[in-house]
Amino acid sequence: MVDLGRAAARGTAFTLVAQSGRFALQIGSLVVLARLLSPEAFGLVAMATSVLGVAELIRDFGLSSAAIQAKELSDAERTNLFWVNVGIGTTCAVLALVLARPIASLYGDPRVAGVVVALAGLLVVSGVTTQFRAELSRDLRFVALGVVELSAQAAGVAVAISSAVLGAGYWSIVAQQGTVVLVTCVLCVVFCGWRPGRPRRDTSVRKFVRFGSHVLGTQVLGYATNNVDNVGIGAVWGAGPLGVYSRAYQLLMVPINQINDPMSRVVLPVLSRVQDDGPTLQRYVEKAQRVGTYGLGPLFAVAAGVAAPLVALLFGPQWTAVVPVFVALAVGGVFRGVGLVTYWGFLARGRADRQLRMYLVTRPLMIGMILAGLPWGPVGVAAGHSAAFAVYWIVALLYMGKVTGLDSRRLLRQALVALAVLSLPVGGLAYLGTRLVDGTVPQLLLGGGLALAWVGLLLLVLPSQRAELAAARGLLRRQRVPAA
Repeated sequence: MVDLGRAAARGTAFTLVAQSGRFALQIGSLVVLARLLSPEAFGLVAMATSVLGVAELIRDFGLSSAAIQAKELSDAERTNLFWVNVGIGTTCAVLALVLARPIASLYGDPRVAGVVVALAGLLVVSGVTTQFRAELSRDLRFVALGVVELSAQAAGVAVAISSAVLGAGYWSIVAQQGTVVLVTCVLCVVFCGWRPGRPRRDTSVRKFVRFGSHVLGTQVLGYATNNVDNVGIGAVWGAGPLGVYSRAYQLLMVPINQINDPMSRVVLPVLSRVQDDGPTLQRYVEKAQRVGTYGLGPLFAVAAGVAAPLVALLFGPQWTAVVPVFVALAVGGVFRGVGLVTYWGFLARGRADRQLRMYLVTRPLMIGMILAGLPWGPVGVAAGHSAAFAVYWIVALLYMGKVTGLDSRRLLRQALVALAVLSLPVGGLAYLGTRLVDGTVPQLLLGGGLALAWVGLLLLVLPSQRAELAAARGLLRRQRVPAA
């Protein structure tokens, strides 16, 4: 029998090693492309992708999560799910082509239509990929998934930079996205031993579609919350301000995606296997949450503190407008880093329906909070974004506990203690360091050094925090990883 705790730890360890390489590639891409392209170029592509991303969620239809969460999955069911995803992806691609001009009209920029048309075909490719990727997750093939992610990202970055150097402008960003999707598809098919057959009429996938529809509803509402800021800024303020906002937002999301996405692929299949064992499920969820509370939380706090020299180093002096936007977003990033645990809890218990019910109430309120900042431009929207996610995290965590039977108050206490004794102080000390010296590099070094000094002090004088940090580190570092 597979030791799920060990499998989760090993899988997380390798996945995060691979993601560290992906993180370096994405940061490198951000740095280089910011010096090769204008804010308008980034804003133009963001206009298209912020709307087109809804089609990507519909294309998946929650069926990847449904397949991963299922206790048993026959080959016939897997085959039918594959064809459902391909069919939905093709339909979404056709709709995107039809709606390309109306989307461009929304922003008042005809160039957006060309971007939508260029990206539409990728929905079909992603539909093909869905069940191959889900099968790798079900089999705990975390090494293979890590290789796929890293290889696709490397190819995309290489294409984007080469295209930008040759003068392709915003099309270099489009080419990057296309390369990532195509390489991901090819490698998932290569690594996965399963192959789909013909659709089976005698095999129903209705239960998967029902579960997936709940996940889809949740994801669409979540996507609307995460992207209404781009649509609002693009429509009201134009491509330039949206380009500034999108750079700040991507700088926020790079570390979140590097940890949350791979962690979900590792944690969700493991939690689903122990969904009927309450104490074990609680223990695993607490371990998973520590990655956010002792990883992303302090990271964003320090990043907010050293935002000015960090942006100057990464993007150059022409991007100073990014600084206040990023600071406002980073505050919310702290809560987003710890908030994924609610998503895991709902899906592991098979209660995507109750999560959707919660989203129907909370997400429209969050969207209202975000759009309320529009009169103050990108900074106002960023502040509304962070406030919305802070409130949502607490509400969602408590409701998740009520629905799933997990001790959410214990999870809340664990997270609040970490934020109070670790994230808040290191962020304040990092900012203090930038005020004591001049120069980009000295400010980063002193700010980071003061933050590390506080971590060292915690380890020295607080045994409880020493144990928590050790537990978080233990989740990421365990002996060998499973073979691909």
